[in-house]
Amino acid sequence: MLVKMSKYLTFRWVFLLAVSLVLIPISETGAVENVYVSPGESIQAAVDNASQGDIIIVEPGKYNESIQIDQDNLTIISDSKVPSDTVITAENADSNVFKVVASNVTISGFSIVDSKCGIYLSSVQNCIINNNNISGNKIGICLFKSENNTLCNNLVYSNTNCGIRSLISSGNMIYSNYFNNTNNARDDKLNVWNRTSGNCWSDYTGKDEDGDGIGDMAYAINRRTKSMDYRPLIAFVPQSPILPEAIFTSNVTIGYAPLTVEFTEFSENASSLLWSLGDLGFSNTSDFLHTFTDEGNYTVTLTVTNGNGSDSTYININVLKTPDPSVPITPEAKFITNVTEGCVPLTVQFFDASENAASLCWSFGDGKSSCCPDPIHTFCCPGNYTVWLTARNDNGSSSTGVVITVLEPINQSITEDNDPEGIEDQGSGRRNIGKGIEGVLNREKLDSAGNFILSFTGTRSAAELVLLVEQEIFRVADLIKDLTADSVPEIELRDISMRDLFLGFLGIALVLSVFRRNRK
Repeated sequence: MLVKMSKYLTFRWVFLLAVSLVLIPISETGAVENVYVSPGESIQAAVDNASQGDIIIVEPGKYNESIQIDQDNLTIISDSKVPSDTVITAENADSNVFKVVASNVTISGFSIVDSKCGIYLSSVQNCIINNNNISGNKIGICLFKSENNTLCNNLVYSNTNCGIRSLISSGNMIYSNYFNNTNNARDDKLNVWNRTSGNCWSDYTGKDEDGDGIGDMAYAINRRTKSMDYRPLIAFVPQSPILPEAIFTSNVTIGYAPLTVEFTEFSENASSLLWSLGDLGFSNTSDFLHTFTDEGNYTVTLTVTNGNGSDSTYININVLKTPDPSVPITPEAKFITNVTEGCVPLTVQFFDASENAASLCWSFGDGKSSCCPDPIHTFCCPGNYTVWLTARNDNGSSSTGVVITVLEPINQSITEDNDPEGIEDQGSGRRNIGKGIEGVLNREKLDSAGNFILSFTGTRSAAELVLLVEQEIFRVADLIKDLTADSVPEIELRDISMRDLFLGFLGIALVLSVFRRNRK
């Protein structure tokens, strides 16, 4: 029993030690952040609170402080990227504006003035100093025991002792800068002072015979150490910094836990990148898979950097709770339409928004159906149609519906001027027919027929009735003759009641005729 207990305790301590070893790097490495500093706030405070990989963005304004950077892998840039917008002066004339004692540090976009040394690099590597205006200091830039740093696209001028001074430092890349100082450069080791182009020196005396903008004679910084600018610039044209752009995609953004997501990076002009996965996970590879094991919303951020600055972008990953396998997942029918009312013919676009559906069936209420996810249907007759969507899976079905109102078409009259292909001539006969019908239904003629009926009921004599009947018969006969002169078939089809009226009058006349003979 004691042996088993001892093994158990040993296993527990080994397990706890393993967990602590895993958690230590996580606790020391936080998510990469963009830290903003406004005028009146302290850049030094932001540096002191920063973690590796953080980007300190200084907003335009004037700052008076001496800043020491002792945290590796920091980026300190101005928000506007225009040096004249963000000016930093030292606390006093005997202190430095930036003293850098950490590697992989970027300083970009500042005006650095009135100090002992504008930027002082001490025992560091792989730092980037670019796009700065450094003036009015004793020494503009100083390198001490520093290697493999890059200094480019800086304006270094009006510094009283030296523009740039390199002490026990080698292998640094110094190019595309402008120097105009009491002494432009001092170097006691071998550094590289040009790439495709060198630097622009105020005291350069060479010529440019071929007009390529590069001096024909090298500029000597220290001939003894062979520290030379072999491609000095005749004129300095500041280059706009090329900033990185963070771009990436994911194959899914929502799903059930555990959810595995594939991330693919397409960033531009980036020299390094770092992913923050929102669940204490990090990565510095371009393309990878990551599994979110727990339910929740996770913000995945990609930050890319180069010598000129950084850029970040993000997406949200929604990890849903894993469904209980004992509870069946039923479908939920949902859809939307572009319109629900209009004149015939009405064409409607339907969009399926159902959840957990394996199949769909649409019923449009006019005898037609569809199984497409997003069908388009045309209703050809006026009326109210209830459109139903039924969603099904192995666990059941769900239906939902909406009423589509189809209105009568809007009448459009055809004018004589717009009557195509000789229809105007055919319309002439129709207008005559209409006029004849209007004559039959004229109120005065109907009143005349009414008077005849009143006479027949006994208010007038039989002789008067006979005469009245004969007059009405002849009047109607003449009218029908006039109306049917152009088109008898149309009159018969359009107004059968006219014939009935004539036959009625004729029947009454026959009855009266028999009645008159009997009286005699």
